[in-house]
Amino acid sequence: MADCMHILKPAPTVIAAGLAKGFTTGAVQTRVLTHLDLNLHPGEMTLISGPSGCGKSTLLSLLSGLQKPDGGSVTALDERLDRLGRSRLEAFRLQHTGFVFQGFNLFPALTAVEQVQLPLGYLGMDRRQSEALALGALKEVGLGHRLHMRPAQLSGGEKQRVAIARAIAKSPALLFADEPTSALDAENGQRVSEMLRQIARRRGATVVCVSHDPRLIRFADRLLTMEDGVIHSDVRPAPSSTPHPYSEAR
Repeated sequence: MADCMHILKPAPTVIAAGLAKGFTTGAVQTRVLTHLDLNLHPGEMTLISGPSGCGKSTLLSLLSGLQKPDGGSVTALDERLDRLGRSRLEAFRLQHTGFVFQGFNLFPALTAVEQVQLPLGYLGMDRRQSEALALGALKEVGLGHRLHMRPAQLSGGEKQRVAIARAIAKSPALLFADEPTSALDAENGQRVSEMLRQIARRRGATVVCVSHDPRLIRFADRLLTMEDGVIHSDVRPAPSSTPHPYSEAR
């Protein structure tokens, strides 16, 4: 039975092989990642954890195509990201990836619906189509009652949920989150963590989250711990007992 399950395991959506990355500041060269190998699979939320400076945010940037490695390769959805030119790489990210950041990155003058619609317009969707997808995504994250509110009228947890809705409205195969809960209180941090896990499970997306927040561990399907630019451990935490439901409440 175990062999059958192994055979039926989905093919990885992201394959990193021999990744190396460093930065130069003046005459000082700093090696951040060294010959790192990693496969990521659909339907899973992978948490990358570790101390500041260990290379986890750099790894996220390489896996998502925001940066190119000095050595090695990144293959995502059968595309060699490290070989793509700038325009093709931007098109790949626009079509296939979603991003959630610590600072929300919302526009003060736009309502929640308009925030989510904005990137959909870059995909060539008309207003009616983008609005329908935006409404659906906002309802999925429990903000069906806050559609026309601007950031100043939203709590921190609600702002992050708008950012998640914006990231998932186009149904990306890859979702990358950088410290998505660090600015949130316990309740909202738990709610956002559960949403990220459910996006992987319900949508079959590959969700990769970088964080030093220990609250995220019990929601992760896979926990990678980094140290000095390498993966120190790769484990699958015991699943949490009861899923935290999406809520319309603040």
